[in-house]
Amino acid sequence: MKNGHENLLWLLKQAFHYSGHTVNEAMKKHGVTSAQTGLLRQLADEPGLSGAELGRRLLISPQGAQLALATLEKNGLIERKPDPEHGRIQRAYLTEKGRRTVVAANDDAVVAHDELFAVLTSDERKTLAELLSRIVVQGHGEVSVTLHPDTD
Repeated sequence: MKNGHENLLWLLKQAFHYSGHTVNEAMKKHGVTSAQTGLLRQLADEPGLSGAELGRRLLISPQGAQLALATLEKNGLIERKPDPEHGRIQRAYLTEKGRRTVVAANDDAVVAHDELFAVLTSDERKTLAELLSRIVVQGHGEVSVTLHPDTD
């Protein structure tokens, strides 16, 4: 076994992978991934964001955001319209189907989240959140509350 520092990173990576897989499986029946649902949630909260704005908020590349938006548009979950002041910028908006999908997928994601973290007590979840927040603040300067606010 190597030193504890490497084990922490490996455990964190495994936990991230397992949790992502668990949430994606819960959303699969709605035809979206957790990354796509993140975009949909952002658009539900703030309609009209551009791909670049969504990418920054969700910590993905502008190209990744554009690819996700193209898929969501093809599947009828969003529509894009040119910005009236900057014709090259496309603003994204949820369709009615997109609004229904984001609610249903998010509900299933919350259930999966709760099942995933049921192995921890409420105090342990709070401690884990505090510890991870400290690491994020050190590396990023702040914790983004737009990604997935936890209500615990």
